[in-house]
Amino acid sequence: MDGIKKRDFFKKFHSERITVREDNLRLLRDFKATDEGKNLETYLKDKAWEADLEGETRVYLVKDDNDSIALFFSLKCGLLYKKYQYDELDEEKKEFVDLLIAAMQKGDYELLAEYYESGLCDEKEMKQLIEIAYNRLELKVEEKQLQDGGYTLKVEECYSAIEIQHFCKNSLYKKNECIGISLGFGIFWEIIVPLLCEITEKVGCKYIYLFAADQTDDDEVRKLVQYYKNELKFSDVEDMIIIKPYYDTDCFGLVQDVPKLKKHREAVWEEFSDV
Repeated sequence: MDGIKKRDFFKKFHSERITVREDNLRLLRDFKATDEGKNLETYLKDKAWEADLEGETRVYLVKDDNDSIALFFSLKCGLLYKKYQYDELDEEKKEFVDLLIAAMQKGDYELLAEYYESGLCDEKEMKQLIEIAYNRLELKVEEKQLQDGGYTLKVEECYSAIEIQHFCKNSLYKKNECIGISLGFGIFWEIIVPLLCEITEKVGCKYIYLFAADQTDDDEVRKLVQYYKNELKFSDVEDMIIIKPYYDTDCFGLVQDVPKLKKHREAVWEEFSDV
């Protein structure tokens, strides 16, 4: 089967919110996760309906043209952010930045010049520390003016995002084995990604992220993480921070740039093309 036919196979699926039809509650009885996904199965059967009704999370069932559930996933708004550079400095550098701030507050430019020529670090790093000091001073002024420091977490940058909170296939669902492509792969690129693209046409969003519940030992290859990276094109979170709830403690945060979603979608199917 060539790449086009393989891609077309997944177009027979569709997604719908779990609460669209009460009959979906009956269909959930035929959903069974693998042993590793038992918590997701429990969520789907015990909590998903209420979560969707309340609007906390949108839960989607992915079905074929026979109304059989192949997979479920959920989406919710999220946020990524970057900490202030000051917070990432070692203690010695922080003390030096504090001295710079004190000199700036006094308007003591002679002292600032002495610090600049102190030889503590090279010129490039010195300029960076001065910039950090200046930004931190502005933050202090802002906090004093707004007087909301107790209710607001101030960070260097915020990035709009959507979290794929759950992503679990039905182990009882039997697809055409001749297709040669995993169910999760095909449904992600042909069902979930178009929905994400539709959402991001209406609401600004820079990233998609998820938490991979990979329980592999540290000395082994994390197969689920590698699957998300290689097949679904997610990557490690490097210079940002994801807010992670307690129940995702042992999970690995992975992220994908929204503008690249469409490009990735076309590229992955080219790998299966006979052309």
